[in-house]
Amino acid sequence: MSTVHTVNSDQATFLGMGFEALAYGIYTLLFFTSLAVLTWRTPALNASKKPMFAATIFMFSLATVHFSLNFNNVYQGLMVKPTAHISDETHLLAGADMIFSISDFCSQLILIYRCYLVWSRNPWVIILPILISCASVACGIGLIGLVLTISPNAPQAPAAIVPIGTAAFSMSLCLNFIVSALIVGRIWYITGLNREIKTDSAIRRASAIIIESGLLFLAAQLVFVVLFAIKHPAQAIVEPIATQIYGISPTLIIVRVGMGSTFEPTALPESSLRFRVTLGRKTRSTTTGTSRMTATTGSATDVEMGRLPSESSFVKSRNDE
Repeated sequence: MSTVHTVNSDQATFLGMGFEALAYGIYTLLFFTSLAVLTWRTPALNASKKPMFAATIFMFSLATVHFSLNFNNVYQGLMVKPTAHISDETHLLAGADMIFSISDFCSQLILIYRCYLVWSRNPWVIILPILISCASVACGIGLIGLVLTISPNAPQAPAAIVPIGTAAFSMSLCLNFIVSALIVGRIWYITGLNREIKTDSAIRRASAIIIESGLLFLAAQLVFVVLFAIKHPAQAIVEPIATQIYGISPTLIIVRVGMGSTFEPTALPESSLRFRVTLGRKTRSTTTGTSRMTATTGSATDVEMGRLPSESSFVKSRNDE
């Protein structure tokens, strides 16, 4: 019994290119915004921002090549050398599929790295996600090889290897869910400790969580996995859009990091204890661990003890005039 779909493979391929063009335009604006934020607002990139900055440039390059390949396929198939089906697989489209898998893998690594930072650089948190990510990209690349071997011109994966592809993309989906849950859980913990974050509006807080945890990335992956599993032609619409989202999602995180509005595990509430002490004639500077106190000869000193954002205690003194 055959299933009648609302769109066929050729229509889906054309629509996918059109929607990818729109997503790529948004991505381009966001990409240059991230460059401006990181180079002008924070000229000196710290150690945690440099890897994500380099990864964002690499992801934008992948997205650009993917869009170029899809656009060239549609343009050649409709305008230059009209073909019967623009959805038929070619070596260039196989390259685009490869870029899709690589973009998925790189986005996973960026999200895992973000999880690593949010969890105070705890390596035990990211061991399982890294293993799942490697298995997912290996299956994805192997799937492309099987498609080219079994049916090199098929617009969709042959039915015989759909379960392999479903398993590969499902692993990626599970990974995104696990890492997103870890980040969301950590953010809720941090915001529970920080009174300033708790006073933010609900909309701002929700949008921050969506960006930080890559839920946009997770949503695109979920839609694609479902369409691929049921062998729906609309997967040709979602796949190009998802490739752009794989770059957009980490770039949004880059912008938040550059603007200093990101959630960090060091964002703990500040509490203080103030008292007055009058010291003798000697000027004394005392440093113990993370606490420091400086006293001036014969002066009454206000001493305030509290917690810095770096989770270290500090002592701030002010001489009365």
